[in-house]
Amino acid sequence: NMVYSGSFVAEGRVCFIVTAVGDNAEIGKVALSVGEEKSISAPLNEKLDRLGKFISIFGLACAGFVFVLSLIRLIVLGNVTFDSVEDVFIQSIVLIVAAVPEGLPTTVAISLTLNVVKLAKSNALIKKLVATETVGCVSVICSDKTGTLTQNKMLVDRVFAGGRSFDSKHFVSGHLATNAAVNSTAELGNGEVYGSKTEGALLLALSESGIDYKKLRERTKIKDVTPFSSQEKYMATTVEGEGGAVTYYKGAPEVIFSICGLEKSKIAEIMREIDAGLKAGKRALAFAHETGGVKYYDGVALIGDKLRGGIEKSVRSCLDAGVKVKILTGDSLATATAIAAQLGLDTCVDCVATADEIESLSDEKLKQRLTAITVIARSTPKTKLKVVTALQEMGEVVAVTGDGVNDAPAIRHADIGISMGSGSEITKMASDIVLLDDSFETILTAISFGRNIFDNFQRFITFQLTVNLSSIAIIITYLVLGFECPFSSTCLLWLNVIMDGPLALSLGLENRKLDLEGHKPVKRNSDILSKRMLARIAIHSVFSCFIITLQQLYNFMNVSPEQKPTVTITLFVFFQLFNAINCREVRAQSALINIFNNKLLLVMLVLTYALHITIVSFAPSVFDTVPLGAGTYLTITAICSSVLALSEGYKWAYRAIKRKFSKKTAKFAIMNKSKIA
Repeated sequence: NMVYSGSFVAEGRVCFIVTAVGDNAEIGKVALSVGEEKSISAPLNEKLDRLGKFISIFGLACAGFVFVLSLIRLIVLGNVTFDSVEDVFIQSIVLIVAAVPEGLPTTVAISLTLNVVKLAKSNALIKKLVATETVGCVSVICSDKTGTLTQNKMLVDRVFAGGRSFDSKHFVSGHLATNAAVNSTAELGNGEVYGSKTEGALLLALSESGIDYKKLRERTKIKDVTPFSSQEKYMATTVEGEGGAVTYYKGAPEVIFSICGLEKSKIAEIMREIDAGLKAGKRALAFAHETGGVKYYDGVALIGDKLRGGIEKSVRSCLDAGVKVKILTGDSLATATAIAAQLGLDTCVDCVATADEIESLSDEKLKQRLTAITVIARSTPKTKLKVVTALQEMGEVVAVTGDGVNDAPAIRHADIGISMGSGSEITKMASDIVLLDDSFETILTAISFGRNIFDNFQRFITFQLTVNLSSIAIIITYLVLGFECPFSSTCLLWLNVIMDGPLALSLGLENRKLDLEGHKPVKRNSDILSKRMLARIAIHSVFSCFIITLQQLYNFMNVSPEQKPTVTITLFVFFQLFNAINCREVRAQSALINIFNNKLLLVMLVLTYALHITIVSFAPSVFDTVPLGAGTYLTITAICSSVLALSEGYKWAYRAIKRKFSKKTAKFAIMNKSKIA
């Protein structure tokens, strides 16, 4: 019983009483909610904060432990002097510096920026840098229907007349065509429909069939018009015909059937014809005409808002990628449910709800129901915002898509707000991403890019922590065994530069489009550093420490005592070069697949390899090293490549076991199905 400011009067005359203006009006409330700050930070910021705290504590703990261990060693050797303690203290401080991946902020910024450019080329305009990664974590998409899932263009699907079915390009001529043209107030112009969208769909169908509705109107003299009303549910127009007056009726099927006095058997026959269309969410419009006091039934047209091209595939891909899709629309429950069914979403009793039901639920009850709900009909801006907030509190990373002003509040407060390029300006202003092509498929592209960014951060961190843990493990092992620390302060800083610089950065720029199927989204509370990564870091660090310690203890390379410290440093550097290759793949796939796609990494590997040899050979005073022969370098290279072989070996074994287990599971499922049958 209220009219909102911003509405347009489509037809008729009316007098309004203003009850609220400005911020108190409904559109003012929408504007206020759009202007509020988000209460939840970006998942990436939360993950980076946790990672920073972990690395800081880890670095401080290791540095403190090494300092204490070094101090004990000095006491045991009776070499406690101010200078010796100062050297140990400085070395511990340098170890803290080496433990912190200074290149992480640079990697994050460059990786996000490059992907903003790539997504812009894919018709996704990113307005906030952090959104590039956050979209990869999306676990729920709350989508508007009209203009997002559908084309927002009413079109005639089928026409049923005279016991036959016609498509929109073969509209029935005669009384039915005249009815559609004359018994209407809509107009077509410049590709747009002016007036009723439903009547506009009929005019478009006439045009597609080669019938000029304007000429029909020009040849017809209108005597009387009964406008459509929601109470009567029909419209009638009386015109002068050759044999006398003709009245055309158009409206809801049950009303037109009653006007024509059709028998129940005839009505049942017609309803059987159009039943499939009604279940698919189409709107039925019946036609009749009256001449000489006799009313004749002419036919029924099914009209609907068609789905966007390829939207079914896009939604299916989202579900395969572990992203749930929920439809929040202002349309009726029947229409929304029909669209959901076409998209392959669950439409059981517990899966659909109306805004009134949602508003009546407490926060806890809503969270319990939201897991199963796929459709919320008659949604208001307030309803959408309530649903988004509840999902975020459940730990979901929520994306909201829409094109209208009523979508703006939810889009503003979602983790990722996605607006259509053809949508309203206020919605685009509130969003984080604008889809320039209005395509749902572009969201999948953005998700793929976002997940790859997260993988890039994991590649970078895996490599950095492997370098850090390896150096700390070697230092502690040497001190425990009674050897001097193998790395001087200058050497540690050098290792930090070459490993934390371009080499690590190149891992953070790995460019690949992920196959989303089977890969679940990263949860909001998940850490960049996973258990799998920690296990790999530990295995590779312990392995390299073990080989280097064996060389120190048994000198299996048969180098001179003067060359042993240099061999230790070179072994460490070359181990990390091969570890960089290992870190290309954060999952169980081989790191050697498509290795030439990351040309920057290969260039950095070669440059670092050559630079280390150059410094050791031609500037030995820098790290107190001695030159090594070409044969020694080749031997060290062969030994260090074993860490790559180790990684590929256990990943191959994991894939083989997984394949075998999958086959057994599939066989077991088939046997169970056979027993049930």
